Amino acid sequence: MTDLMRDAQTLPLLSPSDLSLDLDRQKRLAKDLKNAVRAGDNTAIARLRKHHPRFGALDLAALKLTDAQLTIAREAGVASWPALKRHVERIDAARDAIETHHQAPDADLPTLHVRCGNDIEAALNRAGFAGDFLMFADPICQGPLTRGSSLLETRAAFIAAEYPGESYERNLEGLRNAERKIGDAGKYGRIALWFEHDPFDQLLLARLLAMLRETQADRRKVELISVDRFPGISKFIGIGQLSPAALRHMYDLRRPVPVSAYAQASEAWTALCAPTPRPLLDLVDRSDSLPFLGDAILRYLAELPSVENGLSFTEQTILEILANGPCPWGQIFREFMRERDPLPYHGDLMFLGTLLRLRDAGTPAVLDDGSGLDHAGRGKTVFSLTQAGRALLECRRDWTSCTPRRRDHGGIQCFGDPDWRWNRDLQRPVIL
Repeated sequence: MTDLMRDAQTLPLLSPSDLSLDLDRQKRLAKDLKNAVRAGDNTAIARLRKHHPRFGALDLAALKLTDAQLTIAREAGVASWPALKRHVERIDAARDAIETHHQAPDADLPTLHVRCGNDIEAALNRAGFAGDFLMFADPICQGPLTRGSSLLETRAAFIAAEYPGESYERNLEGLRNAERKIGDAGKYGRIALWFEHDPFDQLLLARLLAMLRETQADRRKVELISVDRFPGISKFIGIGQLSPAALRHMYDLRRPVPVSAYAQASEAWTALCAPTPRPLLDLVDRSDSLPFLGDAILRYLAELPSVENGLSFTEQTILEILANGPCPWGQIFREFMRERDPLPYHGDLMFLGTLLRLRDAGTPAVLDDGSGLDHAGRGKTVFSLTQAGRALLECRRDWTSCTPRRRDHGGIQCFGDPDWRWNRDLQRPVIL
């Protein structure tokens, strides 16, 4: 038995968020909410106002249990109390199927499961899936992109240069292996794609669908598991948050990739490699076949240098967090992901790479305490704001004046000619 399989068997079948939706508990919460609203509790009334679609028509003094149940269901992230009950029943059924070693969910066809990371590989194994797993995880939402034959070499060089501890050779080998397996994906009866709603996943999904189209693997059964929320999880960041039972349940909700999505994905990939952001912006309102792509593109474009001070959204937010005082970078990362980023997608190394760009400019915007960035102390190195960082925050200085390292965002060279900037008020790129 491999280490992965041994680790998989120790995974709990249900997560804390699954357990929190226990129906008996939800019924008690609904009764408590009803009683609190009837008693005039302002906090309870505010919850009702926020989540009940017909709040203005309610008689609060005689609130019905069904109205409290609807509010509880909406708070959990589902549309109605019956929908909440169905969700809990399906999660329970998925757990029972795993415990009784029911037939693998993907047993009907030889299946390749593709995910932009290995965060669900062990959980899929624990959930009883039988198909092969492929991690297709080039973080194309950062760094240079090209449609030429040198793409993989360009990507491996970027990752090795920007992410601490990464090597060119290992990454190039991994990228080549993943591309080779995608090229051979047509031999499977089914290709199952596990991608959520953020820029990391959506842009990589566009790249993947374009590749499947090029190799004609799109003629096979290609199915998509793609979500932007999950009941019980208030801050949904990704599929990696889901339990084995939840993954098995989500697999039942998969949908065929529409034929039109392949052309849209190819257009998006071409636009990502273009030296101008205009083709990407044009796609925002035309991505109906890939419904999460439009918002992902807008979040991606927000990483262009801003009109105000030349900082990307991530760079700006890092300095805002540090304006409150020195902080370990792991804590900065957690606050950024959990509270600041409207569409979180960074891995820890991706985020650290951005921090180091701010540190390594000719005139640094941040400094670290010199404690090192090795794995033993990962996340503990303390960063602080410099005078230049404060000037940037106050828009008294532009990031170009600090002589930052060259940065490419897809096919766009930041601070190039033309100098493409992100206008936060207009939510669109402009030329400075």
